[in-house]
Amino acid sequence: MNLVLTMIVISLVCFSICVWLTSALLRKLAAQLLTRADVIDAAKLEHQRRIRFWCVELGVAHELDVETVMSDPAVPTLARN
Repeated sequence: MNLVLTMIVISLVCFSICVWLTSALLRKLAAQLLTRADVIDAAKLEHQRRIRFWCVELGVAHELDVETVMSDPAVPTLARN
């Protein structure tokens, strides 16, 4: 009987340690993924801002959206991303 209780206590301690480490790992992973998502969003906004700037500099029509300007073969690519 005492052996069964000892095994239950040991398994609960092991389970508690695993849960504690897993939650810390998941928090770190979530923080990294959210940071990367923020960086990707910022890069997209900066890319769109640069496209709009060069559209104005090159005299491309203002009513065109970014996707149309990017897919138009007549607009030269000045720099690679």
